[in-house]
Amino acid sequence: MFCLALRRPQRPEDAQALRCALAGEPNWSCIIAGARRHLVAPLILAGLQECGSTQVPPEVIAELRRQSVAGVRRTFAQIAEIGSLSRAFSAAGIPVLVLKGVALSAQLYGDPALRGGRDVDLLVDPHRFLEADAILSKASYSRPIEALSARQNAEYQRWIKEVEYVHTVTQARIELHYRLTDNANLLGWEFDALWNEREELRIGGTPIATLPRHRLALYLCAHAACHSWERLRWLVDLAELWQKPGSAEVAVETADAAGLGPAMLHAVVLADRWLGLPATERHIARARTSAQVRRLDRILAHLYTGEAWHQSPRRGSWRGLARYSLWARLYRLSLKSDWRYRSTQAMREWFTPADWATLRLPDGLFRLYPFVRPAAWLLRRWRR
Repeated sequence: MFCLALRRPQRPEDAQALRCALAGEPNWSCIIAGARRHLVAPLILAGLQECGSTQVPPEVIAELRRQSVAGVRRTFAQIAEIGSLSRAFSAAGIPVLVLKGVALSAQLYGDPALRGGRDVDLLVDPHRFLEADAILSKASYSRPIEALSARQNAEYQRWIKEVEYVHTVTQARIELHYRLTDNANLLGWEFDALWNEREELRIGGTPIATLPRHRLALYLCAHAACHSWERLRWLVDLAELWQKPGSAEVAVETADAAGLGPAMLHAVVLADRWLGLPATERHIARARTSAQVRRLDRILAHLYTGEAWHQSPRRGSWRGLARYSLWARLYRLSLKSDWRYRSTQAMREWFTPADWATLRLPDGLFRLYPFVRPAAWLLRRWRR
């Protein structure tokens, strides 16, 4: 029922199936929790209202509307902040691309407030990161993590794609990216190429730059897959992008060239299965015969079985350990068969800045962190 309400556009057969599902007295607490977890309250609300059913309880409509309004308020605040920061970066002569969030919402849906984000994501040239960092500091943003040593800072930038900042007054969050993926072997696009191909939008009266549309499918797929499709909103975005006939086929061809064909095929299968976006017989047949796609599908089943589809387990719990430390890692390792990607990803999974704060080692002993990580992990959980 949740997936039926997410389908865009809602076809007559979808509306009929949704009305039948609503007649079966669904567990509304699961639907509300799922809307909150997947950040799709506006879409769920629209789907339930469009189907013409009168069996949606008023309190459910009110809660979905409350979530939607909260998202819109957050989006308007982000639009104002993006405008302010864009002008500051422009005045300093630093090119910046706005990723996901309000930019993607405007690109795909023509409405910057339809699918907001929890934070603002900005991408800058890695060679100008320090200048961008200074601009954010001047705008009252600071890093929530403790100051890093020279070795820690170098390793951080090697393994993690962005730095998080929090506004000292409003608590707004910015993620400043210097590449698109943690593992550069997954998606190794150069900033100059993205900037030269950028798509320009006007949001809140301010011109902003974002990723070109022809690169969106591969980026959205890579981003969602790296997070093991934690949120259905990312699949809804891809389905919206693929409304144009032939666009999914182009996406698969582009992914094949980048070594991400199985990951994109899995996304196509999920969009077909959950959101009713018809996949071609060729893609379905290819997915069925691909051992890599079947492996991805088996792993993902562990992340959506039972209550897992609408409840995110608490980190530190045994269920959280299974989800984030086992199945999510296996999914990421299975995205690409290239040995460079897999070897780098295996090393990346042994890296976390949380260990540095838990067990402090001098830079000369930095290489010991992978060996002490089990002890650091146990110590963090004992402190909780």
